[in-house]
Amino acid sequence: MDSPVVVVSNRGPITFEVTPSGERRHRRGVGGLVTALSGALRSRGGVWIAAAISEEDRRVAAESGTVDADLGDARVAVRFVSVEEDIYHAYYDEFSNRVLWFVHHYLWDPPRTPTFADAQADAWDAYADVNRRFAEATAQTAAEGGVALVQDYHLALVPQLLRKMRPDLAIGHFWHIPFAQSDYLGLLPDPWSHAMLDGMLGADILGFQTDRWAQNFLACVRSVSGLRARDRTITIGDRRTKANVYPIGVDPDHLTEIAAGPAVKRTRAELKRWLGDRKLVLRVDRTELSKNIPRGLKAFELVLERRPELRGNVVHLALLQPSRRSVPEYREYIEHCTREAERINARFGPEAIRLEISDDFPRSLAAYSLYDVLVVNPVFDGMNLVAREGPCLNRRGGVLVLSRNAGAAVELAPAALVVNPVDVDETASAILDALEMPDAERQERARRLRRLARGRPPARWLDAQLRDLARARRLLAGRFGEALEERDEGAG
Repeated sequence: MDSPVVVVSNRGPITFEVTPSGERRHRRGVGGLVTALSGALRSRGGVWIAAAISEEDRRVAAESGTVDADLGDARVAVRFVSVEEDIYHAYYDEFSNRVLWFVHHYLWDPPRTPTFADAQADAWDAYADVNRRFAEATAQTAAEGGVALVQDYHLALVPQLLRKMRPDLAIGHFWHIPFAQSDYLGLLPDPWSHAMLDGMLGADILGFQTDRWAQNFLACVRSVSGLRARDRTITIGDRRTKANVYPIGVDPDHLTEIAAGPAVKRTRAELKRWLGDRKLVLRVDRTELSKNIPRGLKAFELVLERRPELRGNVVHLALLQPSRRSVPEYREYIEHCTREAERINARFGPEAIRLEISDDFPRSLAAYSLYDVLVVNPVFDGMNLVAREGPCLNRRGGVLVLSRNAGAAVELAPAALVVNPVDVDETASAILDALEMPDAERQERARRLRRLARGRPPARWLDAQLRDLARARRLLAGRFGEALEERDEGAG
């Protein structure tokens, strides 16, 4: 599709800050979504609409309509949507992350949580307000007959709002995280769940990481809206929405290029000196509740209990990126992870587990090349790019221990050791099997993983959605032409 593309997401490719010397500078945004879309737009270009997250972002938004972001091979125009700090907190922290993230990752404890009252109702109002602002900014920015690609759970209401403002646009909405089953989604108040589903159904194409999440969405539509899907297509009046599956992969060549840089090389050398001749069990995660970090640490503790001869000969490196520290549950989670590592080290030595909490992507890339076992054990995950990135860069015959509830398991299971993420005993056994696996089997699994992990690289992932939107547009063009004729006749 050659039409101009507008990407719409909460987090953009850059964020601005002021240095101690008073200079304004920008740094690359963090998170899997930014990584995926940056890779997808690298050779395409486009306009990216995102929230002004920092105070300096808000100043930039007030000074100019758009700014240029350098994504490597291309420059993308970024338009910031400015939101007052208190409203952004309610929309992002209180609703998007304490309500929507929790429901779609099954993180509540229903006998105790959630409890919805006035505070959550206010957060919902902020969520609806910010979604409206994003829809308005997109309607003002998109070229006539253009394409809008709305991203993720933060902006579930945007497609329908945008449909009403700009019926000429082809609208895609990609849902990057799991989608809850209908009974669990039903824990939300009806007005919220109904509005979210209606908002998503404003898109021509809905994208999900796996068929499992797409089927959950369709079941929720049937349960809540009473609509039926045929061939994953939902018909609403004279228009259709199709739920498709677009599993996102990685670009191994781009990862290899970054990993060859001086920062990664220096870090790799430092880690090799620290590691010595010990074997490395690695995890790379955000400090996010669904990532299941404490159970992974306990599984490693069981490994050391069962195999005393491994103590001092194997080390667990946990590289954790801090996440959502303004949310109380996440602050408590970081503290819990740290206490678990300290407890295990008190039993088995100060370096049984080396837990580092920092935002250091070069360090993650360096560690990928060195692991003997990579543990990826989320309770639920839409995809999980760590499970793909690690095997692409590892050259030690590293084995992947992978949760069956990660979206990546759909493609990587044949070459990984798949576990139930809440079964600590099974996870420990898988880590042991990986450490003791014959070298020939390790190397064969690693070769298969490298081939499977590539998946559909970001550029192809985006192209597939654009092709499907092009088909939807051909239908849209006829309907839009008829609507224009009716409007003109009415005006006459």
